[in-house]
Amino acid sequence: MSLTDQQNQMGVFDTMYNCRAMRRLDTKEVPEALLTELINAANQAPSGSNTQGARWIIVRDTKVKQRLAELNREGVETYLAPLIDNPGSLSHQSGDKRRRMVDAVVWQKEHMHEIPALIIACMEFGAPATNDMIARGNGSIWPGIQNLLLAARALCLGAAPTTLALNDRKAVAEALNLPDSMAAYALIPVGYPLGKFGPVTRKPLDEILRFDTWSD
Repeated sequence: MSLTDQQNQMGVFDTMYNCRAMRRLDTKEVPEALLTELINAANQAPSGSNTQGARWIIVRDTKVKQRLAELNREGVETYLAPLIDNPGSLSHQSGDKRRRMVDAVVWQKEHMHEIPALIIACMEFGAPATNDMIARGNGSIWPGIQNLLLAARALCLGAAPTTLALNDRKAVAEALNLPDSMAAYALIPVGYPLGKFGPVTRKPLDEILRFDTWSD
């Protein structure tokens, strides 16, 4: 019997509607059995032509985590530079909430090397990966990433994907010893959350949904 059978799990809709991005994570070790359960869940996702090219690396080694944290720092600082002093606001997100989001990203940047596990979602192409191949791989890797996020929430683990650490493809490949037939798509820090789970806030359906065509 798997861990997911043994525990009192949330229903799938409860999980989806209460799956906040958790970036502040405890340093407490996550049992290997739970980490492999996340990958098992990710592995159930569909892939284009059922190629099943998704590959997953669970990084726990201190030196590798430190290198990935350095790469993440570079990506975050470039991304957040215009938002640090003036995060602004959006129609669906107040200035205060946006500030808290920025603060959480900054916290993660400073503490990523301390997070117990960094999961890297990759694709194996069976041949040297070109830009076109990597672009097409998105449709086959992101369903698995979403499965992983929902499984983490059901197991009371915090997880939120980022691509900012992966901007330098060559440096990432060197850090993870990837062959040229593989590409990394997302880095997912995983750990026990320091904050509380709760419902997510999303735009209303009448703003994002149309039937048949977008406009008359």
